[in-house]
Amino acid sequence: MYQIKANSNFFLEHVINLLHQRNFPLIKNQIINDYGIIEFNLNKNNISLKFNNSEVSIKKPFDLNTLWSSLDGLLSNHKISFDYLFYYPMKEYLKYQNNNLKLTHTHNLIIQEILQNLDSKISKNDIYKKIWPNDVDIQMNKLDTHLTNLKNTLYDHFEYELKFSSNGGFINFLID
Repeated sequence: MYQIKANSNFFLEHVINLLHQRNFPLIKNQIINDYGIIEFNLNKNNISLKFNNSEVSIKKPFDLNTLWSSLDGLLSNHKISFDYLFYYPMKEYLKYQNNNLKLTHTHNLIIQEILQNLDSKISKNDIYKKIWPNDVDIQMNKLDTHLTNLKNTLYDHFEYELKFSSNGGFINFLID
């Protein structure tokens, strides 16, 4: 999940709301395992977006599509090491050598949870609520099925073994 910083609290609050509408992977609370910090600097005539050593400038006024395409251009090649795989959060795919796997939205959300919780256990209820926030009835077998499907897909596509243990309603992902 990305952290967002801005030199205007008003802008920060509104841009976060807009990015949530696009399911942008934002960090909600301070967690050690983040993807990096995106900085928004507002000036009189433009807004600059910075990530790592890259920067994009948008002239004011702008619309949400311009902001989104600027963010996409800034972050599209950003990858996160996942054992020997590489995860591209904005493209929602995994890569190993020349082999790419486009993730389903559900599998992408599970990968995000894995990366956010590498060193700790997470409640299966919390994962379920993140993936299906509008479900009234929680059906844990639905999550278990998606975890198994992701595990099988990763093995079939990359011969990667996704290891996790589940105990007492908590899951622990075992990544080397």
